[in-house]
Amino acid sequence: MDLRTHLDRPLLFKPGHYWLPLLLISLISSAGARAQSWRAVGPGGGDVRALAIDPNHREQVYLGTTDGHIFGSHDGGEHWSLLGLAGYVPNAVVTAIIVDPRDSRKLYASTWTREREGEGGGVFLSLDAGKSWNETGLAGHAVRALVQAPSNPDILIAGALDGVFRFSIQDQTWERISLAGDAELHNFDSLSIDPLNADIIYAGTFHLPWKTLDGGRHWIPVHRGMKDDSDVLSLAVDPADSQRVFASTCSGIYRSEDAGALWRTAHGIPDSSRRTTVIRIDPSNSANLYAGTTAGLWKSTDGGMNWRRASPAEWVVNSLVVDAGRILVGTEAQGVLLSDDGGEQFHAANSGFYHRRVISLAADSGNPGQVVAAFAGTMESVTTSGDGGLTWSPLGKGLKAAEVSRLFSGPDGLLAALISGGFARFDRNRGVWERVGAVVENATARQFNGPVRSSSKRKTFTAHVNDFAFSGGECFAATDEGLFASRDAGDSWSVISFGPGALRVDAVRAERGGERLRIVAGLAMLFSDDAGATWQWHDLPLESGGALSLEFADDSTEVAIARNGLYISHDAGITWVEAGSGLPRGALTGVLIRPDIWLASVEAGGLYLSRNRGASWLRRESHGYSEQDIELSPFHAFVSDGATGLIYAGSSREGLYILDLSPAARISAAGGSGK
Repeated sequence: MDLRTHLDRPLLFKPGHYWLPLLLISLISSAGARAQSWRAVGPGGGDVRALAIDPNHREQVYLGTTDGHIFGSHDGGEHWSLLGLAGYVPNAVVTAIIVDPRDSRKLYASTWTREREGEGGGVFLSLDAGKSWNETGLAGHAVRALVQAPSNPDILIAGALDGVFRFSIQDQTWERISLAGDAELHNFDSLSIDPLNADIIYAGTFHLPWKTLDGGRHWIPVHRGMKDDSDVLSLAVDPADSQRVFASTCSGIYRSEDAGALWRTAHGIPDSSRRTTVIRIDPSNSANLYAGTTAGLWKSTDGGMNWRRASPAEWVVNSLVVDAGRILVGTEAQGVLLSDDGGEQFHAANSGFYHRRVISLAADSGNPGQVVAAFAGTMESVTTSGDGGLTWSPLGKGLKAAEVSRLFSGPDGLLAALISGGFARFDRNRGVWERVGAVVENATARQFNGPVRSSSKRKTFTAHVNDFAFSGGECFAATDEGLFASRDAGDSWSVISFGPGALRVDAVRAERGGERLRIVAGLAMLFSDDAGATWQWHDLPLESGGALSLEFADDSTEVAIARNGLYISHDAGITWVEAGSGLPRGALTGVLIRPDIWLASVEAGGLYLSRNRGASWLRRESHGYSEQDIELSPFHAFVSDGATGLIYAGSSREGLYILDLSPAARISAAGGSGK
């Protein structure tokens, strides 16, 4: 339906048709909610926990993440697209993906989750090659391993924290095949099935391996030769010789030549690599084995007797696909690495897989159009993009992303709050980050007026920074040790006193050259309109649960992010009202306030937009799975780039997205010409 066509016609309101104006308002609001362009952006990579290949179409590969997402590739892992969500919840770790060899559209995925009341997870089925998923009957079980019997694909075996279960695909039923409540038969972490006999199953636990010869009616321990208390992380039976079995454990890699009766330790992998998470046998040559460890990928060419490292030591390998000469490695942060020569050389294969965990974002005030990001789980530097997130590059030397707790835009450029405490500042001229900041002792902000006398006592500013704000030439840092002020862009700091004792300050905002200050401390709010000389306490309504942070919307409107929602004041904080209709009450993970749009991210999932200053809200509607992913994502970092108008939204689980509110994006999203 073309809304413009209907708007060009005269509206005839007949008696009893009072619903027509409401319908029109609803149509206009819905069109506005859709008329934005979301896109996932790089840099490529993220935490990969499962990889699988379609045995009938070798170029079709699947990938599972730590938040239930399933990605697919049609070209052997070079390019990826988001397909669907297995597990219904955003904290479902995908532990395995299986492609049914008889039907390439039928996939199984196992997951486990950490819940407040314990562990959870299950096994999920897709009948459309990963786009949609449904439970198979193990809901609530934390499934750490899932395998399909090579000799009978009608049988799946699942290893969970509470036992081993067998699934009959033909009957669509699960049954427990391990003894319930047994002191040893629990906490299963790995599985492997004899290639010729589906009743012979090997199962690794947090404490040594077990074996059944009769489909689970009886279990026997098979750990002679292993160190006691070995967490068996992976098991592999040689498809060319079922007597040869490999086990990777926290104490090393073991090989058995008699179906697990006796194990011998492999040589070559040092102590630092003994957390071997996965071991795979080359199906085209069983003498070639690959071991993914917490210190890189290792390779053996003599049947697992000796090993050498085949990758950088920094790789933390979680999953592997070995398909003749092609090796796909799923890592904790770098995403997918691919080799086409048996592991001699690798290249990153993350096109379309943008799933890094965002620590913090900032717009560089001194360099319009530049956005800076710190990503978790990586040894890389802080990175920057100046082209809307299409390409990223390291920003300077001297600072790793892992050292950063928050990034801020300061009056003279970028500041990074450090996990160890204090600040680092980016020197654009020299291209380096360097630690800055000294506290002027025995001086308050009111006494601190410009250059510090050489006789003044100084100590390094090491307080843990929770928030930062600046207005004009004044900078303010909310820290665990109180509120600090600086008039020289962070070189020197002095404390703003609230009385005897230190007060932890969680958030700070500043306006009018630092005269107008707002802070949050211990869920309460303190306001000052005279640069911190005097303060007044302000309270939100009791049902708010207390304040977490504050924003200025304009000279007359202030916004408080509370534990249970969003509150607005139009009278300098004297009275507060809850945000308007459409925004659910509950914890918010992030808020962005702009003159043209307000955004709020809800902890339970969902992104809400308001174009009337919080009076009413619309949830982002899903049009295709990529935007449904937006709805599920709790975002904690928002940055508005004033030069381009783009909004960057960072998630601690699902990567970085950009919202484009430009007229061209609205026209494209609406499918119109704009005329």
